[in-house]
Amino acid sequence: STGVKVAESRVTRGNDQHEYPAINCRKHIAYLTDFGAVGDGKTSNTKAFESAIRNLSQYANDGGALLVVPPGKWLTGSFNLTSHFTLFLQNNAVILGSQ
Repeated sequence: STGVKVAESRVTRGNDQHEYPAINCRKHIAYLTDFGAVGDGKTSNTKAFESAIRNLSQYANDGGALLVVPPGKWLTGSFNLTSHFTLFLQNNAVILGSQ
């Protein structure tokens, strides 16, 4: 399995409804957690980011890809983004740089 799945572009909480048009900007979508990431602010997620980006880069010529980072604190070292790739941070998602 590639971990690629369809994400909802409309989120409803109680009576509030929010549209996320950026989610519809790419043909292929995956979540960082599909690649083993843990958003606890302590676990290094560098390998998960690298694996997700490497996996999703195969879709560069097929509408591109979007990586959704869910709410949490995502500790990571540096990683390189590719062309035709969108990194989408959901509300309350924070990327923390490791030292």
